[in-house]
Amino acid sequence: MAGRRVTLLLLLVIRMVAMAAATEDLGTIEVIISKSSSDRFSVLWDWNHNCINEDEQVNFTAVYKKVGAPDSEFQDCAPIVDDCSCHIFSNILDHRHNYTVMVSATTTDGKSLSSSKDFDPNRELKPPPDVQVTVSDALVTVKISSPDPLYQEDYNLTLRSNGSTEEKYKSVIMRTYIIPPYELIPEQIYCIKVRVFNKLTLEFSQSSPEECFTAPARAPPDNLRMEARDLRYLLKWDFDRSPNATFSVEKCRSLSGRCTKIKGCENITSTQCDCSELSFSGHFILRVSVYDSQREEKSSSVIQFNPSEETVIGPPKDVEIRIVNNGLNINVREPEGFNNSMMKALCTWLYQVKVWNNSTDSLEVSVIDAELPFFRVESIEASTTYCVKAKMNCKDRNRSSVYSEEYCITTDPRSHLVAWIAGLTFFGIILISVMLYVCFYPLKRFINRIFFPSNKLPSSCNKGLGQSSSDFINQPFLLHEEETTERCYIVQDANTEVQIIPENRSQSNSQDSGNYSNESQNMRETLTPSDSSGSHV
Repeated sequence: MAGRRVTLLLLLVIRMVAMAAATEDLGTIEVIISKSSSDRFSVLWDWNHNCINEDEQVNFTAVYKKVGAPDSEFQDCAPIVDDCSCHIFSNILDHRHNYTVMVSATTTDGKSLSSSKDFDPNRELKPPPDVQVTVSDALVTVKISSPDPLYQEDYNLTLRSNGSTEEKYKSVIMRTYIIPPYELIPEQIYCIKVRVFNKLTLEFSQSSPEECFTAPARAPPDNLRMEARDLRYLLKWDFDRSPNATFSVEKCRSLSGRCTKIKGCENITSTQCDCSELSFSGHFILRVSVYDSQREEKSSSVIQFNPSEETVIGPPKDVEIRIVNNGLNINVREPEGFNNSMMKALCTWLYQVKVWNNSTDSLEVSVIDAELPFFRVESIEASTTYCVKAKMNCKDRNRSSVYSEEYCITTDPRSHLVAWIAGLTFFGIILISVMLYVCFYPLKRFINRIFFPSNKLPSSCNKGLGQSSSDFINQPFLLHEEETTERCYIVQDANTEVQIIPENRSQSNSQDSGNYSNESQNMRETLTPSDSSGSHV
């Protein structure tokens, strides 16, 4: 029987090794075992943050058994609802043996892996830390003392109201801790206990005894309020009991428990203080103390301030509107607070503009969101007033800036000037064309008559021009020698008969002078009879 159990155990070990080898690339399950109290052990585990991410469908199982006992069987670890943890009660353990805890994980797609860890049931809890609670000047300070070095520890604080079972948990890394005022009701009794978590051994200490205290009562100055806008933080309060009172303001960090004075806010008489030196990423408790010289007393009041969450982001610096091509061009400038890079990187910001027609009774608002600060509104109407205001919206969370003031612009009346200019230009072109035609047509006719006459040149000129283009090139405008002509005389005798007597004259060396006369006509006039006798001349 014992041999059979050993065989089964070996098979189980081989199976576990095979599973671990097959799922080596899936990571490992981290298991932490600590003695949370005198009567039980706490087992915590996680695998690739599946315990944090609830969307992952992973089934975990935790079992434990004795180490080195063949007849030992796995037992279920008592689970804690909605948590990757379970409890093993000390009174059911055999303190003569050590135990091993095995945690297995199985996903919906069939992937699985497991991890195991041993623990000693005789392990003693580490002693609890010493806790001291101090209530002074409107602050509740918790001081923790532990024998281990500071860098190896975390401190888990449990706070509850006296008479209530509801507990609030807080993990801090410093041994001095200021309880934030918003967690306390004035004059209410609270109890606190602390246990230490050692980051080297991954074990918790025993919880300290509860320390109870009474939350501070409200005291002057009254009505503390922070007006935080962009990069300016102005702390204000009310106090009208004594005109000779002076005030001092301190900034305290909850996790470190340290308080320091704010520059320019020491022994002042005004009821406000400029706290713009505070870091945008910090968490602060601001304490205002008043010193009343008449009553010779001092009192303090505190307020919690988280700049990254409570700062009001101012409006955009400016909104520029221009009318371009029958449309509105809108340019938005980012807020003043965006000069702080941490504020600008707080989330993904969107520019939002609201545009409406202010010339009508029915208010129709157009809302436009964009990642860039440039917007275009098309098809605007003439003689109309358009108004615009802008703000910044956070894309990732419910946060936005203040709206800018309203900026308005009025469009011009619809003008036909362009159409008139185009018409007049076209008409002018036609008129000038007609005038040019009327003026240059006679000139054209004159040029045609001079250079291209309709009458033929004399034959001698035509012969000089030649018949072909080559003749025209070789002999431009050269005239031939004058031909031999016959000179004729008309003689009229008594019988009125005309006799033509030719006379041959040759002028071989003469050139045509270019002058021509009607000699026959002159001769006729010469031979006209002057008397009746018909004498011959």
